[in-house]
Amino acid sequence: MNGADHDILGNSVLYARLCLMTEVLGKFVSSAPRAIDLARLEKETGRPAKELAKLCALLCRERLLRPHDDQPGSWMLACEPSAVTLEDAFRCALAVQVTRTARQKAKSGVVRPEVSLLVMQAAMGLNQSVFQHLRQFSLDRLRVSASGMISSQRSMPLDAGWPPPQLSYS
Repeated sequence: MNGADHDILGNSVLYARLCLMTEVLGKFVSSAPRAIDLARLEKETGRPAKELAKLCALLCRERLLRPHDDQPGSWMLACEPSAVTLEDAFRCALAVQVTRTARQKAKSGVVRPEVSLLVMQAAMGLNQSVFQHLRQFSLDRLRVSASGMISSQRSMPLDAGWPPPQLSYS
């Protein structure tokens, strides 16, 4: 097992983008139907406002978020929280990567058509499988932990039973 085995498709940059996209989308899922402003996102994620504004613009283009009508610089979820899945986060993470790698592809050398076709067919099959798998994970799972249903050991009364009740994500 090598160091890249835990990354998505062995790509640590894509994995980091997916984690960030999942975190940002998870904030909106947890807050639905309320809007979130840029200052709150910046505070809760520790990411710069400029980066978060770009991500929110992308999420709006992907129709996962919509700008709040009355609060400039605020967005809200554009669909039901249970409809947002890891597939959505992955597609957005890929969209960020595609725009960055489009410039690099223009600089790369020519690939033989039969090689390009074979790799493209494999990539399409792989992507379909990945998307199908990620679609099974709804981000409203994050809503449970954000709502305070999962409490730490310290916040439990001393007379509470141990071990604490377990939540099932099935």
